[in-house]
Amino acid sequence: MIECNLAIDIGASSGRVMAGWIESEQIQLIEVHRFANEMIQKGNRVCWDVSYLFAEIKKGIQLCREKGLRPTSIGVDTWAVDFVLLDEHDRLVTDAVTYRDPRTDGMMEKVFRYCRERSIIYERTGI
Repeated sequence: MIECNLAIDIGASSGRVMAGWIESEQIQLIEVHRFANEMIQKGNRVCWDVSYLFAEIKKGIQLCREKGLRPTSIGVDTWAVDFVLLDEHDRLVTDAVTYRDPRTDGMMEKVFRYCRERSIIYERTGI
């Protein structure tokens, strides 16, 4: 089996599991698994389907074995501003409400009432 590093990228419309390793002093990259990512309506909120995404990530890891790959590390990149809360047993306490949910409509205008320098907000948050 080839030892590799996995990069998992969860974007706003799709996700993918990429494997990379060095062979003959060159970086080798392959897409192991790609899957759709769609926001779902849960009550009056627009959310990410965390259970589905986790299942697809696990599927991608399993596909590595079928391709003769053995991950030695895994890195995950997601949306940067969305989150879930977990309890002391690592169970979801909240849904993963998306940054595109209307609950945040008009918030930046409210923020700019208190901080008129947009560059300061970017400097402090990166977004």
